Amino acid sequence: FDRHPRIVLGHTDGGFRLLSSNDERLETMKRYGAENVVVVRFTPEVARLSACEFYETCLKPKLNVKTLLVGYDNMFGNKQRNDFDRLLALPDVECVRTEALIEGNVEISSTQIRNRLADGDIVTANAMLGYGYSVEGEVVHGQAIGRTIDFPTANIEIGDSMKAMPKEGVYAVRVFVKDSPLMGIANWGARPTVGGSGRRLEVNILDYNDELYGQKVRVEFEYRLRDIVEFNSLEELSCQLRTDKECASKLLNT
Repeated sequence: FDRHPRIVLGHTDGGFRLLSSNDERLETMKRYGAENVVVVRFTPEVARLSACEFYETCLKPKLNVKTLLVGYDNMFGNKQRNDFDRLLALPDVECVRTEALIEGNVEISSTQIRNRLADGDIVTANAMLGYGYSVEGEVVHGQAIGRTIDFPTANIEIGDSMKAMPKEGVYAVRVFVKDSPLMGIANWGARPTVGGSGRRLEVNILDYNDELYGQKVRVEFEYRLRDIVEFNSLEELSCQLRTDKECASKLLNT
């Protein structure tokens, strides 16, 4: 679907966010061998279709679907017109169900991954995903305070406002600049020491001094180092950043 059904149906209360954008999904499918992907525009009209109606109007005539691969607890179609079991009984379509994947005695699901991100447990979230959770955005101008303490940061404007973010804090990250991975530390959230308002994603790339303004980068979260702390001075902040840098370097090099 081009949009998550919850967005179309208005069920985005409670801060619902996406784990991946459409571009990220397409790139992942391509990486794992998909040659053709059909994107269905999800509308209220599509939402009203039962499972059999969706099969008869979309899956069968447009894709000539013979086999459906679905998750262990998954079904589709309008819940009020639930005929998914009847679809499974059709003679011209085979349904194959996957088994649940387990991580830490928990069945992996998008909800569980979102919960781990919200808790700051990025290691478990990544283990559930099978890859490092990342966000993309453009490097924009900031206050340039980091340069005054020899820790220049790239201020990243996150490209998708619906993208889920991990718990606020300081993270060891990999920054992909033109597909080249670089090590760094990221501050996601408030910046109490410098009086910054709102939440921002700022990244210091280790041993990197080239200009990045206007470039699109991808930040992959690997380890959560600590909570955000308000320091009494920029000197104290600089000292802590040196410790963060050393810790991140060790973790990312293991």
